[in-house]
Amino acid sequence: MRLRAVALLLQAVAVGALVVGVAAAAGQLAANHRGWALDALAWAILAMVFQVAILAWAWRVLGAGWWPEGDGLLWLRSFARGWVARYVPGPPTGPAGKLLALREAGMAPPAVAALLWVDQVLGLASGVAAAAAMAVPAFGREWVAIAGLAGAAALSLVVVGTRPALVRRLSGRFGKGGMHEAAAISPRRATVAFVAMTAAAVVAGLAFHVTAVVVSPWPLGRWEEGAAVFCLASMAGYVAPFAPSGAGVRESVIVALLGQELGVSAALAVAVVARATSVLVDAALLAGFYGASALWRCANRRRAGVALSNRRA
Repeated sequence: MRLRAVALLLQAVAVGALVVGVAAAAGQLAANHRGWALDALAWAILAMVFQVAILAWAWRVLGAGWWPEGDGLLWLRSFARGWVARYVPGPPTGPAGKLLALREAGMAPPAVAALLWVDQVLGLASGVAAAAAMAVPAFGREWVAIAGLAGAAALSLVVVGTRPALVRRLSGRFGKGGMHEAAAISPRRATVAFVAMTAAAVVAGLAFHVTAVVVSPWPLGRWEEGAAVFCLASMAGYVAPFAPSGAGVRESVIVALLGQELGVSAALAVAVVARATSVLVDAALLAGFYGASALWRCANRRRAGVALSNRRA
């Protein structure tokens, strides 16, 4: 009962924060949309939707074998809870949203701990890997050494951080039976999820590039640099736990990297519009998910009521 109350409170605060973000985002877009090629912005929106879909699929892959047969959508529900919880200011709340959803569904604490640990390790590693992959195409061969070191660091983090022995040792601390209840994720699943998360980070960078082209003089042909700027900014936001969804940190890095070429005001406009668009996309996806879930529950109640009436008859 207490777990349910905490989950509902976190969800309510997260939704409230998202509503505030939507209002601010809508105001920014309404005030600055003149002269934009809005049909081109639709491509950025599609890329953002695709990015979220990839991340949700990667989360499903990580937990394959642990999702209960009687609740086939737990993976999607827990991902949605974590996604909306990112908007709560303070320490990392995305993992907290997933944790509460999984524990509320009855998943064993060691399995939850293993899932969340590997998910966070891969989230950081994929951000580093995406930035490393885009650095050389964007900034030239002089970045080869730095990109190589960053890529090696990302791969090392994946290999060491998701090692089954380490994950079992960590997850076993959360079970009553100690190491007897420890859980781990196979290297194959971790590798697939890592590749998917890295691809999602690059897709997000491309969405940012399209947004920059729409709202500023940023050239369409410099997609590598646009994607690299966003990957670097997102990584900075990811490692700043005090910022909800990296807000403020990501925008500061974007302005610092693009300000000299576009001017501070244009770079700030790009950063703000990119954030506003992603907030609206998140809100639309979450509204669709929660709306569909509510309709599904209503339909199940109706079917249960009809079945009960037929048995009584």
